Amino acid sequence: MTTDAPPRAPLPPDGADPTTSGGGVRRWVGRGVAAVVAISMLGMWGWVFLYHLGGEWQQETPGRLSDTQFGLGAEAVCIDAKRELGRLPAAHVTRTPDARADAVDESNRILAAMVDELATLTTTDPSDAARVDEWLSDWQIFIEDRRSYTARLREDPAARFYVTQSDRDRRQVTLAIDRFAAVNGMPSCVVPSDLS
Repeated sequence: MTTDAPPRAPLPPDGADPTTSGGGVRRWVGRGVAAVVAISMLGMWGWVFLYHLGGEWQQETPGRLSDTQFGLGAEAVCIDAKRELGRLPAAHVTRTPDARADAVDESNRILAAMVDELATLTTTDPSDAARVDEWLSDWQIFIEDRRSYTARLREDPAARFYVTQSDRDRRQVTLAIDRFAAVNGMPSCVVPSDLS
């Protein structure tokens, strides 16, 4: 008994078998070209990303100082202040409003001394000096907000802490303080989290 073989797909007009030539080769070449293009695009964007992190664009970051020495000096000042703040009881664990106000007032004293010391640091670039002045002004506003809070807290145990908005960008001055510290390599110069 004989069985019929399954029908084969018709050959293309030129008589070539698509499983051994032509279509299969073209398909592999197309995939290879697509892979090369994808790898090239990834490489290009990787280069752009690395260039952005370490190259000339980095110098154009808003608020970045051209004089890196200021950041080094300021970080040393802020490290000392942060160490002093770490010795105080955390305001949020105090038992009474008066004790909380006392803790915040003491930390305000340390922060005010820190800002006074930061103001003695100099920079060689006039535009850097203007940026530093803005930053220190934001710090002073923040400290005044803290002082206002403790004064209200002594009168009202339910008083809340409010942060002034900056005239420059209509956002809390704490954001500008932290952003300036971050872009200039001063991680210890961000605002303390004792009231959060």
